[in-house]
Amino acid sequence: MESSPRIDCSDRKKADWPRAFRAIRRLQLDPERTDQVFELNVVLDGGDTERRFQQFRALPDGPSLLEKAPVLLDSLSDFEALRSLEPGSLGRAYLHLMESNDYSADGLRRAAAEIEEFATLHPGVERTWFAQRENCVHDLHHTVTGYGQDAAGETALLAFVDGLYCQASRVRVVRFGMIASLVSSPLASLHRTLAFCIQARRRGAKARIPSDYRWEEKLGDPLTSVQRELRIESLRRVHPRGVLQGDTASWDVAPVG
Repeated sequence: MESSPRIDCSDRKKADWPRAFRAIRRLQLDPERTDQVFELNVVLDGGDTERRFQQFRALPDGPSLLEKAPVLLDSLSDFEALRSLEPGSLGRAYLHLMESNDYSADGLRRAAAEIEEFATLHPGVERTWFAQRENCVHDLHHTVTGYGQDAAGETALLAFVDGLYCQASRVRVVRFGMIASLVSSPLASLHRTLAFCIQARRRGAKARIPSDYRWEEKLGDPLTSVQRELRIESLRRVHPRGVLQGDTASWDVAPVG
């Protein structure tokens, strides 16, 4: 894959906050509108996408991954191949998560395509490949953290990723999404939600998930060994009272299975 030069992000620094709040409102009214997540990426980017790409390219395995350009989506979309993996593996855990919620591996790719401006954040073959790979990694983050794909789980994952990203850079859309999710969480659950997300963020800050991690080569590995490699503390240890879950009026804490 031919190397792409650094691009100027100076025209992206100003956030469109009214548009961002409209996108959040649409998500609150209809959590299925995942296209609005990419709307937020567009209006709050501020050059974060290019900075993430340049950080990736500077990692030890970044250039090799760019050259080989493995399509992670192909590995994650082959549910039959994932089903053949050993129970307890990362791939089987991912498959269980996706099938339990009736999700497809390319759901985020299709949602991103609905926001035409999103493509302008990653021009060229290399950046498009990287953006599509990061979309796939979102549900792998759900898998390795154990946070669900419901509203409460997405809020917890935002807190975890905010802690993870703050090691190198602060991604504005993640921080804004986390705060907006906390503010809009059910009032009756606000105290437990805040406490849970503080724990999740601390968990993310201790983790080490480099963007050049070769997820496609780890799908057959035991989930527990992948979590140890990425320094992700166990769910039970971080959240001894249980996992936050829920979509509607009240978010509850359920025991860790």
